[in-house]
Amino acid sequence: MGVDDPLRREPSIEFAILADAVQAVAGKLFILGGGWDTLFVGSFPAQHHSLGIALRLRVPWAAAGEQLTLTIDLEDEDGASILGNKKLRHSFVTHHPKGLSEGSDLGVVRAFTFNNVPMPAPGSYSFVIAVEDRELHRLRFFARPR
Repeated sequence: MGVDDPLRREPSIEFAILADAVQAVAGKLFILGGGWDTLFVGSFPAQHHSLGIALRLRVPWAAAGEQLTLTIDLEDEDGASILGNKKLRHSFVTHHPKGLSEGSDLGVVRAFTFNNVPMPAPGSYSFVIAVEDRELHRLRFFARPR
């Protein structure tokens, strides 16, 4: 099956953005201070008070009606989990909306807020976004001393 095959059953990430604040309302994303890739902090270890991830998933037509689980973990530059057993888990089900052409992908927008994000040391960090335990995207950023 090709990438655009309507029978393909794997979701994909259309985009994911780091932001200061995010909301998902009525199928739209509201993003404040989005698109950054570097956090400057006073000293390490550090905790960033709040950051958001806005994303849009593409769910193939054939996967509608299935319960899917999205997970987001934070890893350091060595691939070690920062969140451990506190990684985000979000289950959802999509449905075929009336009026959508058969075979069309279903768009799913989500906004997630992370509070008191730990950063033990300066360096590279990645939010690892997976659906059904299959990694789909890495949202990378850097933590640096001010």
